[in-house]
Amino acid sequence: MAVFVPNILANNFLPIIRALQAKGARAIKLILLPGMDGTGKLFEPILASLPSNLDAQVITLSSLQGNDIKSQAEEVARLIGKQEVIIFAESYSGSIAYELAQFESVNIKHIVFAASFLSRPSYFSKFGAITPLFILRLNLVPSFILSWLFFGSLKRNDQVKLFKQALKLVPNSTLKARLKIIASLTEPEKQIKVPCTYIQATKDKLVNPESITVFQRLCVNLKTERVIGGHFIAQSNPKKCAEVVSEASGL
Repeated sequence: MAVFVPNILANNFLPIIRALQAKGARAIKLILLPGMDGTGKLFEPILASLPSNLDAQVITLSSLQGNDIKSQAEEVARLIGKQEVIIFAESYSGSIAYELAQFESVNIKHIVFAASFLSRPSYFSKFGAITPLFILRLNLVPSFILSWLFFGSLKRNDQVKLFKQALKLVPNSTLKARLKIIASLTEPEKQIKVPCTYIQATKDKLVNPESITVFQRLCVNLKTERVIGGHFIAQSNPKKCAEVVSEASGL
């Protein structure tokens, strides 16, 4: 009879032990860096889709003092400190994540680049600084066109509404400054040794598909995920993006 006691105890107490271990386990830190709007408002859909054992923190561009990619990366590095993190870098912030990967002091487990770019994303992007932003602010562009352009579908009304809400939080001068930065981007040279995943949006109207070749050349350890949706891929397909982040974190 005594021979079976350990098995009985294990069966009875194993669920309790696992629950205590899960409670005591430290959540994996996820840093989300937003796209050009910089507000983090557009992360609402993916934040709602992430697993609970990811400790997600959005670092907004509006909270940073720096006006260029490198100084913004330095500020983010100070905010991160020495903790191990996963970086989710959306669009514009891909360049910030690239710079972070060059800092030996930053303990990055994995970088997920979401429809990002490290050089000018298209021919037209070099004229970004002269984009008439007032057209968007005055609702002169029909929602179905914005939906098609940004989210890869004609009927993403909720996402378009969220985009317009985010746009209201950012002054034109700030957006023009970031468009100017994008227009001046040139292809970097240093490699990234941190494991990376690149999410390539299948219906991206803003980033040239060839932009991924820069990541393929620079990232020593790169996995590519083609995800259905427009350039705003974390909003077009938040559940799939959340799955990619979960896989990158090892969950």
